[in-house]
Amino acid sequence: MKRGLILTLFIFSAFIVISRSAISQNSDGSSSSDHVTMEDTATEHADKVYDNDNVKALRGRPVSYTDGFHTYINDKVQINLDDIDNIMTDSMFYRIDDKEERKYSGPFTIKEEGSHVIYYYGVDKMGNREGMRTLNVIVDMTPPETVLTIIASFAANGSQIYASNNFTYNYTINSRDAISGVQSVNYSVNGEDHKPYLKPFTINSSTPVSLDIISVDKVGNSTTKYATRILDETGEVIADNVSGVKIIIDNTPPAVKIQPDRAFFIKDGRNIASRDYRFTITADDKESGVKGIYYRLDNNGEFVLYTGEIQFYTNGIHKIEAIARDGVGNTSKIETLDFYVDTIPSETNIKLITE
Repeated sequence: MKRGLILTLFIFSAFIVISRSAISQNSDGSSSSDHVTMEDTATEHADKVYDNDNVKALRGRPVSYTDGFHTYINDKVQINLDDIDNIMTDSMFYRIDDKEERKYSGPFTIKEEGSHVIYYYGVDKMGNREGMRTLNVIVDMTPPETVLTIIASFAANGSQIYASNNFTYNYTINSRDAISGVQSVNYSVNGEDHKPYLKPFTINSSTPVSLDIISVDKVGNSTTKYATRILDETGEVIADNVSGVKIIIDNTPPAVKIQPDRAFFIKDGRNIASRDYRFTITADDKESGVKGIYYRLDNNGEFVLYTGEIQFYTNGIHKIEAIARDGVGNTSKIETLDFYVDTIPSETNIKLITE
């Protein structure tokens, strides 16, 4: 009669729970596996399941999982040997990898993470020895690694980080597990009930909110730890850990100035300039800093980015309008400078005096 290795019943029960969860239906009628929620190339074809009560119950318990090719277990899974003989059973023996062979006396666990081969066989009372059998398992004792990325109109000025009280924080959660793969990622905002992470989300707030994130892998290893990265809108990393960063709210727009390179001539209360005048636009912001200066000439078209001095070559009334935006999006009022450019030379008459 064959003698086999039988994983304990509760291990199989746990696996059935996972399997059923992986094909459970969402409220919209779609299966949970339709929602790929993590960027995990190692398990991109594996089912993703929500953090339902069944999955919660697996944490800290023995769990096994197979992707159809490999069998994954955590270090709490007990491996049980059981034999059947046509006359009378006697002893069973096993070894793990290249370790010393042992006589089986009861369920055992594997505490070393990684891939292992279990060799086992039985011997009956008559001395008949069974051929060597094997089982390949991969032990996963490490929970997923999770990174929370926050993107907003942040602006760094020296050691300070500024934000507007009038913009949106974009949150993305990436969870990876290099061994059995990610089972579920759930998050809670400011102490509310946890919900499954399905896609990036946005929150309007004057400061970053408090997030609690739970990541669970396919064999029940879970963690609430996560790293945080703060990025500005261009993708530049502003800070690597939100808990160590003080964000200051900047509500003050920049101050804008339009200046000629020399003093105007004044006639009848009007500013008079020649075609040689050059005009510069400057802006100052003591908090998040100036992000851009924009201008428009003579009420024509849209404001465009200011890149250098402005000069006028046509005679008549002219106007420069300028605005500036700071690092968190505060926009100044429109600064205006009106003047008259005189490009027409004087006419000189000559008169001969004979008396």
